[in-house]
Amino acid sequence: MGGNNPWGDPAKGEQLAKQFIDQGADIVHPVAGGTGNGTIKAMLAAGKWAIGVDTDQALSIPEYSKAILTSAEKVIDVAVLETIKKNAGGDTGGENFIGTLANQGVRMSPYHDLASLVSPELQAEIDQLQADIASGKIKVSDYLK
Repeated sequence: MGGNNPWGDPAKGEQLAKQFIDQGADIVHPVAGGTGNGTIKAMLAAGKWAIGVDTDQALSIPEYSKAILTSAEKVIDVAVLETIKKNAGGDTGGENFIGTLANQGVRMSPYHDLASLVSPELQAEIDQLQADIASGKIKVSDYLK
């Protein structure tokens, strides 16, 4: 992104969002810390939408909630609980916990104020996609392997 703080530059996020909007984007999914918050701010100003990341951003940045369709959440409490269970069972470590739909380590946040935009038919498709990903029927690429 440039600059000395690519994860904490909301103004840069706004600038990038405006470029995306100029290219026809209706929805963005910024994965960029505070920079992403600027992206969401710009989407709100343009009457467009965003998908938050890491936490339910409709709750963590409520001033932009009217632009946040949902968020791709890391469910940290699941990771912590699984680690405690492993440790209590004698496995003291070294492994990473990788959150997935199957182990409930990731999830989509509620739609909050934008729930009316998601029809029951679309929700059924989303639910099926999540189930198919969790079961392995649909493969998700892992570029780190």
